[in-house]
Amino acid sequence: MRGRAGLSTLSKRRSPVVRHKNEEKPKHVSKVRTLRPTGGAPPAVVRVRHGSDLMVRQARGYSPGELEQAGLGMGLARRWGLSVDERRRSALEGNVSSLKKWSSQAKKVTVEARVEGEMRTIEKVVEKEIHRAGKEIHRAEKEMKKAGKETVEKIEAPVKKRSKKKTQTKPKTT
Repeated sequence: MRGRAGLSTLSKRRSPVVRHKNEEKPKHVSKVRTLRPTGGAPPAVVRVRHGSDLMVRQARGYSPGELEQAGLGMGLARRWGLSVDERRRSALEGNVSSLKKWSSQAKKVTVEARVEGEMRTIEKVVEKEIHRAGKEIHRAEKEMKKAGKETVEKIEAPVKKRSKKKTQTKPKTT
């Protein structure tokens, strides 16, 4: 029997996927992330014909060909904040060499190392907070001792006055 689309219902069924028990799962591969180079990106330049002369002016961005020749992908260039002019088709050697020079300063860091670095900074912040809290606790303990001494003195002052009066009176002799 045929369905509406003209295909039999038997042809719509998929064969089951066979998975072997001994097949190993792919191991975890740490991702390598490239951090942005320090300093500003070099400006892209383009040659423009102005009358019969060729002039060099600042471009709107790097062409995809220049990024490819420099070994950078579009995603990485955008992540680093480089301006990309997708309409340009020219690839000037000066732009490519300046991009290569600038991108060579980039640091490659694994994600695990980056997480470890963030964990270290968090641990430092926590240690500082614990140290600060310890100082505050110590200060509060000092104030409590001082307040305790003052209250004891206030309570014992009238008692001491009474005891002084009793010792000053002469004992009766009979």
